[in-house]
Amino acid sequence: MTADQQASIQKQTDQLVFDLKRGFLQFVLLYLITQQQRYAYEIKDEILNITSGTFDIDRNNLYKKLRTLEQQGFLKSQREHSQRGADRKYYAITPFGKKLFNEMYQLLIPVMGSLHKRIKQP
Repeated sequence: MTADQQASIQKQTDQLVFDLKRGFLQFVLLYLITQQQRYAYEIKDEILNITSGTFDIDRNNLYKKLRTLEQQGFLKSQREHSQRGADRKYYAITPFGKKLFNEMYQLLIPVMGSLHKRIKQP
């Protein structure tokens, strides 16, 4: 394989990871917050845990996505005092957010299951 071909493969896999993270982040945020109220660091840590360290979400991107989801009415937040320093902003899902999560779940889970069954490692 030539250096150009290797660079092309790297570029395509980097783009795939970028696209997956972007779509994955919204879905997994909603999933985690449907389970219980959470604060940003806890969400970041849980995403690392769920993905076995594969998706290390940048804090700025995480906060931006949380703000956007809150502004759109899918999440609500409240500050709570922390015994370990600064107050924490906890996010909870709204009924509108639950509806979005359910719609996404109904779309994604069957597709992912089908792909998992059909695609075999070469």
